Amino acid sequence: MGDNVKEVKEEEIKDEDKLIENIRERRKEASQAMMSGKGVLHLEAPFEYADEEITELEYDFTILTGMEYVDAMDMESNPNNIFRATYKQNLALFAQAAAKCTRGLDMRDIMERIGITDAQTGAMLASLFFNASTRAGQMRISKKS
Repeated sequence: MGDNVKEVKEEEIKDEDKLIENIRERRKEASQAMMSGKGVLHLEAPFEYADEEITELEYDFTILTGMEYVDAMDMESNPNNIFRATYKQNLALFAQAAAKCTRGLDMRDIMERIGITDAQTGAMLASLFFNASTRAGQMRISKKS
């Protein structure tokens, strides 16, 4: 009976190790995607568009133009803090980046159809990219008079 308990515990440890490794791999992939500003969001709640099921949204913040950025930021004013985007602005920025990579869908289509958990993830991705690109931009500004 002691050997059975030992075998079960060893199997549980192996399963736990596999789970931890899987989580590490997913975090690594997510970190790389966030650092590059592009990736694919696999939707938890797929949606229909033009008789097609959309199960994932490819996004690329790096190909947005200045005007597309401004359009996303103009979705809502944020007079309290100009250095922090609101949830609506972040979702608009993500939707704009996804629309550039998805034929037929525009920013509004994505914002109106995306599910809540996917919207939260998209807004988070936009916020992380927004903050990282702001810091990178500050490093490129000359401090000389």
